[in-house]
Amino acid sequence: MRIPLKTTALRRSIPSAWKQIRLLHAGKIAGAIAISAFNVLWEGHGVMRSSPTAVRLIAVALVCYAVTTIAEFLWLLSTGPRFTGFESPNAPATGEFETIDPIIDQLKSLPPADLREETLQLAAEMKSFEAGSDREFVTTLASLPPIVAGTEAEGNEALDRESAVLMERHLSTWRVYRERFYRPARALRDELRKRLGIRNTNGEPWIPALEKAELSGAKPITEAANYLVALARRLK
Repeated sequence: MRIPLKTTALRRSIPSAWKQIRLLHAGKIAGAIAISAFNVLWEGHGVMRSSPTAVRLIAVALVCYAVTTIAEFLWLLSTGPRFTGFESPNAPATGEFETIDPIIDQLKSLPPADLREETLQLAAEMKSFEAGSDREFVTTLASLPPIVAGTEAEGNEALDRESAVLMERHLSTWRVYRERFYRPARALRDELRKRLGIRNTNGEPWIPALEKAELSGAKPITEAANYLVALARRLK
């Protein structure tokens, strides 16, 4: 029997979320102990009132710690990388490119100063490309003839033609971005995160242009470029 795609996607997401959990986390341990101590000090109330004090302290602390860990796991599972179920079982679960990519191999050997310079240069090219693409889009929009139609059907047909032209302009921008900037931008982002010690990427901004090559929003490519610049400037 074939496994449903949602089940397959969930099976890939669970290991990724579990790897990010820090079992020996000082904050969780302190919180569990504090709740357990408060439970004992609250005379006449709390749970396990009939049990010895030591048993109450240990049991409540363990339960609190387990609940906190489960909640953290579920949160990481819901906010982590999205899988469709179509991915290859051998593909990396972190959303990073495979290490056979020559771009990644080259970046690993770059000194910090060179890596920072490469990132800033690519970010500048990305911003310049989007600015030029926006100008071309405005030119295309201005060059479209005004819609003059005698009937509603003719008006709808003219609107469809105009929409098709604008959509083709957007798709052209997306194709160039995908072919020219997407892979090096992702590779630079991942290498910078590694060198900066950013382990939990869930705390980082979700940028569609870097995650999925999705150009949504007012300035999606500039947003991606600004994030790369921010990472590069943190590199010592």
